[in-house]
Amino acid sequence: MKRRKLIICWAALQAASSILTCLLLLLTQHPAAAGIVPPPWSDPAKNPCASMAGGWQLLYWTPLKKCFKIFTLGFPCPDTMELSPSPISAKRKDVPAAECRCPPGTALSPLTDACHALYERGPCPHGEYFQPLPEQTKRADNRWGSCKRQLQCDEGMLFWPRDGKCYPNHSKGPCIRGKLLMRNEDGLAECRCHPFGELGEFYYSVEDSCYEHYTKGPCSTPGHIFLPGGRCDCQRHLPHYYAPQQMCFELDTPGPCPPGHIFRIPDDVDANPEANTLQLLPHAKCLCKEGYVPWSDGLCYRLYTRGPCAANEFLVNATTCVRNFCGKNRLYFPTEDSCYRIGSQGPCSLHQVVVFDFTARPSLDGISYNGMCGCSGVLTNLDQQCAASNEQEKSICEATPGMVEMNGQCHKLYTRGPCGAGQWLEPLKTLPSNNSTMLLGYGSRAKCVCRPGYTPAETDHGGTHNCSAPSVSLARYLTIERHNSKFFSELHPPLS
Repeated sequence: MKRRKLIICWAALQAASSILTCLLLLLTQHPAAAGIVPPPWSDPAKNPCASMAGGWQLLYWTPLKKCFKIFTLGFPCPDTMELSPSPISAKRKDVPAAECRCPPGTALSPLTDACHALYERGPCPHGEYFQPLPEQTKRADNRWGSCKRQLQCDEGMLFWPRDGKCYPNHSKGPCIRGKLLMRNEDGLAECRCHPFGELGEFYYSVEDSCYEHYTKGPCSTPGHIFLPGGRCDCQRHLPHYYAPQQMCFELDTPGPCPPGHIFRIPDDVDANPEANTLQLLPHAKCLCKEGYVPWSDGLCYRLYTRGPCAANEFLVNATTCVRNFCGKNRLYFPTEDSCYRIGSQGPCSLHQVVVFDFTARPSLDGISYNGMCGCSGVLTNLDQQCAASNEQEKSICEATPGMVEMNGQCHKLYTRGPCGAGQWLEPLKTLPSNNSTMLLGYGSRAKCVCRPGYTPAETDHGGTHNCSAPSVSLARYLTIERHNSKFFSELHPPLS
């Protein structure tokens, strides 16, 4: 009996030892798998400079048969280009280790054969801007650009080429905090801030920044807004003044209002048409947002959502909740007082179908049962009008699973296709936001995004056009650090 127990204990110890050995092997292999993969140009067979000390920072330039530091701007490249590693191709072994390319945020112009900053004047005439070409057909190793005349906006508005929209002059618009939009010497919109000229009245000396008047701006005291003269204060005669709290709030914002309200000036006030001063304007009030109605509890709720109603009901006016008589997969059209199936033509015009009310926010307003008419196909025209999509319906490419049509050519999803370096095609699942950086194909249902592990090489308002591999980003970072250390060593030489 004792012998039997000893055998069982010995077997248990052997099993535990085997499990522990496997765990140790896994733990020792994990750091190696998670280590930094060496860059492709570290192979001496492709880059002879890799065998030298610090070779990961050097690239072999074939015409001169010399080694140069990676991402060097200028010689041996043209003045506006930098020395970059060539894409490694499995099909071609004779590709040189280095090539001259435009730095991120720039493109090559056929007018000057030089790189210029995107969305600035560059080589273009006054009033035009330099934009990237949507189709890179001239060369695969460089981004090309062309001149384009800016869109004419209404008076007092400025055109911002990075998103193709118009914004009020001297407003924050697409600028970062502390800068305002203004027209520069080239006739283009630019984000600036300085204590003189037309921006002098918006200047805030404490932070050396500029803000719009009558907004929250740089003010940290609750109830204060940024006033002309560069000060934060609140005055009773301003329409921004809210008497119950004796504070000032920015107009057309929630301000001090309860949910569903917005702080604004009523539309039905009698204002003097000859008056142009804020002192003669009435005070703002808490009013229901557009599309909302007041309820007995003092809050405002969005029409055709559940709001204050019971389960399986929705709100139709300020006093009435009705049962959801539309059922599943149907939406309510108030003008027709009828329900129509989602995706059907319903009461919509030709080339339109019944869609959800995309302006509703389910997380705040709840599910909306209001129906809208949307285009049945993809919008390809600038006037946003729906058109026939017979060519798209007949497209063999779009009908093939895993394939997508971009710029008139068929490409496979999750491959590079027409995208930039380090990107691939992914299916477009949701509509992009205004400040999105993804590069969309016109009339397509796919988008170009960075491959897993890659980082954007350009993150300005122009969008991400290329993505860098982890090794490229590391090399660029270490190169900058090396330049910084060299600068400090020259600034503070060691004492002899």
